[in-house]
Amino acid sequence: MAITTGAELATAVGNWLARADLTSRIPEFVALAEAKFNRSLRTRQMITRNSSFSINAEYVALPTGFLETKDFYLNTSPKKTLAYLPSDTESDYFTGTGTPRFYTIVGDSFRFGTVPDATYTATLTYYTALTSVSAGGSAVNWLLTAHPDAYLYGALLEAAGYLSDDGRVPMWTSALAQVLDSIRSADAFGRMGNAMAVRAA
Repeated sequence: MAITTGAELATAVGNWLARADLTSRIPEFVALAEAKFNRSLRTRQMITRNSSFSINAEYVALPTGFLETKDFYLNTSPKKTLAYLPSDTESDYFTGTGTPRFYTIVGDSFRFGTVPDATYTATLTYYTALTSVSAGGSAVNWLLTAHPDAYLYGALLEAAGYLSDDGRVPMWTSALAQVLDSIRSADAFGRMGNAMAVRAA
């Protein structure tokens, strides 16, 4: 059976577990697998670029689904890169008003220093969380489309924690590790393939 949607994934997980009584639990297994994917994967498919991010206060909410900053600069002429500072940095960097030079992350917000004295437009490139397919139905995302085996093995491993003492856990653990390694390798080659080929020549 093909695994192309959230509903087909849920069916496949039930089939592999050979359990017809876990229908209400399978969305939880998928959601837990997604949480792990969001913590461990950083691929080009997860990158979002917002070229009109508005900085109009010391604290500005993080974008929906934000995981990690990749690049952040003001759209000035010339462009000015915003330097990251750890959240426990001395508050001296965040006093006064003017053109922001630094940023940190506090809770669910960016914090800018110096405090912006006007509204500044920036370009923010960041990694974003997967669109969840745990609700089933026709839900789909790039990872399920390109790597349904990652979702299958990930959900099966989460199910093992619920079922306990499943002898297939080592197989699923190894299979998921191999899939995630291959995803990272494919992403690295996708980003650097031409450069690597030229260098090798």
